[in-house]
Amino acid sequence: MKRVILVLNKEQIKQEIKSILALADYQVLATVSNGMEALRLVHRLEPDLIIMNWSLQELGAQDFLQSLIDSRICPVIVILTVNEQHQLDTVIKSDAHQVVLYPLRAMDMLAAILTAEHRFRRDNEQIARYHRLEEELKTRKLIYQAVLYLIQHHAFDEQTAYTSMRQQAMTTRKSMRAIAQAVITGQWQPESES
Repeated sequence: MKRVILVLNKEQIKQEIKSILALADYQVLATVSNGMEALRLVHRLEPDLIIMNWSLQELGAQDFLQSLIDSRICPVIVILTVNEQHQLDTVIKSDAHQVVLYPLRAMDMLAAILTAEHRFRRDNEQIARYHRLEEELKTRKLIYQAVLYLIQHHAFDEQTAYTSMRQQAMTTRKSMRAIAQAVITGQWQPESES
């Protein structure tokens, strides 16, 4: 069973959400209306979902939402009442995983939960892909710098410099990045061509 924290201050919304969550196989860990208390609970309990409304005590809803999105702990669904619908643009720009307008319909809420979960997974996959690409780019840059160093200091041509680094990587069972760093820092130098 998945776990949810409700950050809601309207009793009627709380009751409606709780009945819908049972259909979605979610267990309510806590229900709070205070933004600061909710942040402490979120970091301590690490829920699978957070459902919040826009009017919170102590910590503003926008700050609370931004903190949740930045921490990437779980998906966040924001419920806006009729009086809060003017905040829709702000909620969307804050990157809430889903927005639901009150009054609630069970099927809309279930769809919102599935959409929020999907978007959260997709966002995390994109961030992980970005970090992998960033590391790959750093590795390529180091290898390129090492090849240039060997060309300048050992009069190698590009292919010979790269081949000597690759052979060293295979011989020592180290990555090309580690060998490139060793070349740049002077910890390893290939023998110059005769």
